[in-house]
Amino acid sequence: MTQIFITGTQKIPNQLKNEKSFNCTVIENPYNLRAALQGTNDEKIIVVFLPFLEIRHFDIYSYLQKTIPNVKTFFVVNELSSSMKIKLKTHRDFVVLWKTEEANLANDILAYLEGKSLQLREDKREPHENKAMLSPSLLPLGMENKGFQPIMGGSFENISVNGSCLKIKAPFYSKKDFVSLTYQNKAGEYVSIEGQVRWTKWNEGEQSQELGVQFLTQG
Repeated sequence: MTQIFITGTQKIPNQLKNEKSFNCTVIENPYNLRAALQGTNDEKIIVVFLPFLEIRHFDIYSYLQKTIPNVKTFFVVNELSSSMKIKLKTHRDFVVLWKTEEANLANDILAYLEGKSLQLREDKREPHENKAMLSPSLLPLGMENKGFQPIMGGSFENISVNGSCLKIKAPFYSKKDFVSLTYQNKAGEYVSIEGQVRWTKWNEGEQSQELGVQFLTQG
């Protein structure tokens, strides 16, 4: 069973509490982490909730990882400075998630334990309830798309200034396809954006295609 040590919050998040392979402990004072981590040589995960990740946090948890075996730190943050983003991408000592991605925390820990690489998203993504209309791009870059040009309704999983994850009800798109996305933003305005599909996944249970789209223009 994987030991999970949580700090920066007073309760165990439900998504971690419900994962039967995790043994979760809340450590209210992060300076007590060192003693707690030394109890076993098994795999240990530290989950740190922070409004803002600073260099002092980086240094503290780097030291813990270097001096105690089998420790990995997951930060869940509200904001990151540009300099800290660069530092995190250069050193890759930690897994960093935006607060808006907290619902994926348990799955990300499991993915890490399976040996998968987890990368920091450039921008935090937020839920978006309004629907989207998706069609192959009519820009010159999109001329290699399929001849049939349907306009398909979709729903957002999340959205940021530079990209989105959304679902449609047919496995129509492939990686590198260029698309045109139209949706209503939170201010009620209709926005049209050109983008490129970066990854796709077919969800058999929901009978839907999940798409990761990188925006090429701004709405």
